[in-house]
Amino acid sequence: MLLYYILSVPNRYSMITLRGVVSVSTAGFNSDYVTWKNWEADQFGRFSLLDARYFALETGIRAVPQARVLEIGFGNGAFLGWLHNQGIEVYAVEANPALVAQATRLLGGGRAFAALEAAELTPFAGTFSHVIAFDVMEHVPLENVVPMLTRIRELLRPGGRCVLRFPNGDSPFGRINQHGDPTHVTTLGAERIAFLARRAVLEVQAVRAPALPCHGVGLLRGARRLGILVSRGIIERVVGTLYFGGRRIPMDPNYTAVLRRPEALGVDRATGAA
Repeated sequence: MLLYYILSVPNRYSMITLRGVVSVSTAGFNSDYVTWKNWEADQFGRFSLLDARYFALETGIRAVPQARVLEIGFGNGAFLGWLHNQGIEVYAVEANPALVAQATRLLGGGRAFAALEAAELTPFAGTFSHVIAFDVMEHVPLENVVPMLTRIRELLRPGGRCVLRFPNGDSPFGRINQHGDPTHVTTLGAERIAFLARRAVLEVQAVRAPALPCHGVGLLRGARRLGILVSRGIIERVVGTLYFGGRRIPMDPNYTAVLRRPEALGVDRATGAA
């Protein structure tokens, strides 16, 4: 997703760092990337039944009065559209001005922002039940991951959850996702994301394979997916036994990490940060 344009070290594709240290023009790259991704304006915010099943199972978000969700790097807005359709209070961050404008038309004014550090987001600090970033972290240079996660922790309410999806750096099958996009700059595995999350004073609840809904997707598709899950489980156990001392490592092309803001913030032992 286009959070790459928000969080980047100086190079010929850079736009703005997390803290605003660098601002480099990349006129033309925005439109090139959107065209390459096939994000059509008339498809913004649309989602399929399969998308809806996935979003619900992956994030665990329900339409309850306490839900307030921020999506970072929303791209063509499928998840935003699903949240909006559920009647959930939703906000969004995306650096591409055209996409921000489309999100504003979908969500209304004061809901879409061009940067995670936008001043307009500051009044919402400590109020989000969920922060979601699908296919974003691989765009973030390694040195900016902890500052980004720290900002996410600041925005979450105590006990709030952050759900990240990114290419699986522990699997050979993650390479097609990691290396297929020229704007991907960081490879993340389970241990690396856990280490970085702890430095940002976030609890790691899970680093797992993404959800693959088997119910409500049609009988044949559901049966096929169930077979896939069983087969993957067998393969992962065999590989774990042969190579990793019995440790099972997901081989899926992507990982999902679920992080949580502690109810009470202590001092992180690794950084000394509160």
